[in-house]
Amino acid sequence: MMMVYFGYFLALLGFMALVLAVFIWRQGDADFLFEVDKRSQLILEQETPTQMVFSFNVPFRNRGSQQGTLMDVLARPWLPEEQFSAAEISTKVVMASNPRMDGYWEATLFPNEKVQHDVAIIKLQFNAHGGNIRQAMDKIVDVPLNIIYQVVARAEWYLAKTMLELPLEEFHIAMQNDRERKLEA
Repeated sequence: MMMVYFGYFLALLGFMALVLAVFIWRQGDADFLFEVDKRSQLILEQETPTQMVFSFNVPFRNRGSQQGTLMDVLARPWLPEEQFSAAEISTKVVMASNPRMDGYWEATLFPNEKVQHDVAIIKLQFNAHGGNIRQAMDKIVDVPLNIIYQVVARAEWYLAKTMLELPLEEFHIAMQNDRERKLEA
């Protein structure tokens, strides 16, 4: 008889665990989306004889049902030397709501999309090999770029990435716009 009660007890514990698992599953989680289709156009922010810094903005949001934290966000260009060797590229990513000069992404808790949106500012710095940055940028190719981010929320933390492509024409347009702006000034 004791074994029967023990079996009922185990069945009850199993049922309670199942109910708890369904409850947690239905609670949802954070789900971040970098809206690369809504990104801004490239602008040339800074130029020296050997360096150019371009930037653009990408809105992002937490479209999930729970709040979550973006721990790290970085941009990784897919631009091997075989495709473009005239300049070296480095990147920085900061939040528009908390811009930092050092490029550090400060871990921030974001509510779900009903409450708040933000913008990531991505900067691309090109340093010419051999001197002249304008000559180097004449050789630019389309630049594939991954936005890589770490999410910490209800579930175990994870890394995710979103790919976008910066067409070479956009770099040339940004340089031309900057040249025209300087002539007008």
